[in-house]
Amino acid sequence: MPDDRVLRTDAMVLKTVEAVLKSEDLILAISKMIAEKIDNKIEQLANAYQQKQYSRRNSLRIYGLPLVSNENTDDTVIRFCKEKLQLEIKKEMIDCSHRLGKDENRSKPLLVKFVNRNIKNEIYRKKSKLKGTKLVIREDLTLKNIQLMKSARDKFNTAWTNNCNIFTKVNGKIYKIGSYSDINNIKK
Repeated sequence: MPDDRVLRTDAMVLKTVEAVLKSEDLILAISKMIAEKIDNKIEQLANAYQQKQYSRRNSLRIYGLPLVSNENTDDTVIRFCKEKLQLEIKKEMIDCSHRLGKDENRSKPLLVKFVNRNIKNEIYRKKSKLKGTKLVIREDLTLKNIQLMKSARDKFNTAWTNNCNIFTKVNGKIYKIGSYSDINNIKK
């Protein structure tokens, strides 16, 4: 017949095992909750980044325009479009415009927000007329997308934007890039 101490020890071991199993179940449940919260947060951040980029869909950055004292940037944009792109635009087509940056010794980029995307797209399509000049037109990308585009260009030697979406061409196939994992998944 088993000793009373052995029975008590067996009971304590059984309780300990049950407690450990409950703890493992609790840890697993907590881990699932944390994973869900992390997934939700990642999705919220991704949506916030998309919204931030979407809010810039009507904007362009113009690089290389000389800075003029007492400049009216809307007039500068209108003159630039007429002289360099052979495109007539009116002040009413510009929502707002201003220079970016603080460096007084360099020509600062000009940020222009147009009243609609069609005007912006028409100007952006004419950027090829600037080849061979020091003037450049780029879409107004978020910092995250600027870095993403740089990574794509570094890896594939070519990347471009269209409607603020980033693309690259590898082995004759065009890929849309929305994340670093997209870049990593493309085989050269």
